[in-house]
Amino acid sequence: MDQNDLNLDLLLKETLELSEFLRINSNFQNATSEEDSFVTVNDDDDYLYDLANSVSEDVDSNTQVLNPTIIPNLSETLFPETSGIIYKIDSSPSTFCVRGFSAKNINEAFKEISDLSSVKRTVLKLLPEQTLVDVCFFETKTFELAEVVREQIINRRFPHQEDAVCNISDPGFSWWMNVSDFQNSEEKNGRFEIFFRSHGINRADKYIQLGPIGDGSVAALRLNQARTLLRSSFPVSEFTCDEKSITVASLKPDHLGFISFKNIFLKGVNNTQLENFPDNSLGRTLYYYFHELAVVRKFWIEVKSKLR
Repeated sequence: MDQNDLNLDLLLKETLELSEFLRINSNFQNATSEEDSFVTVNDDDDYLYDLANSVSEDVDSNTQVLNPTIIPNLSETLFPETSGIIYKIDSSPSTFCVRGFSAKNINEAFKEISDLSSVKRTVLKLLPEQTLVDVCFFETKTFELAEVVREQIINRRFPHQEDAVCNISDPGFSWWMNVSDFQNSEEKNGRFEIFFRSHGINRADKYIQLGPIGDGSVAALRLNQARTLLRSSFPVSEFTCDEKSITVASLKPDHLGFISFKNIFLKGVNNTQLENFPDNSLGRTLYYYFHELAVVRKFWIEVKSKLR
């Protein structure tokens, strides 16, 4: 609405509606997160890529759970006008399924599923008498990233305790991460391993479950292609990668580049710009690949937090 058209009566009406809406939905949440890019360098002069001016990548999620029956005016914008995932978690004692669909415009998608005749309600398995109180959204920077999330997680069923039901012959779907930061008398070392497939039983007791964030074969290819980029971004003391796992270590575990690269997998945060990658097709491919890993991991973190 153009501010020039506002009058005191309308402003008072909208203020009262907004106050009532915020009172009812007191648990409204917006999650944002900012981290340094893993390819950002500090004051070491011998690194190839100077990314000190990198800005944040908006791959973070804003999750809201709203009931349309209490929204004062559905014609007003109450949801982001951005792309993302519309989803609902159906949970049973042993498994859960993230039902949903990718959307180019989250606000328009919520308007659509507010219509009882919408086929998208069938995707979410919403009965005619059900409101949207259990429907959530997850923002993505682009629709393509929303599609990546949909392909990896949406409308698939997962066990609550994967390590209890999967074994060597059935390795399951998750990547698993082992993080070790230690110091001995000679050197300080930061190291992490990521296993793309099962790594024995009782994995949850030893490792961090990253979720179904990608294909191991693709990961081995892309991460090996990124070897030179990583070595130029932080001091690498160990780097090995195959279709089973990747191991990365640095003699400077507090280096921002190392921490940021680790946080792609650990926290689902990646804040790099295309200009910071090699100006060729491989550079662009790696840029988008790291964003895909981060956004799927971020969504998985969000889903798991809702199951607790």
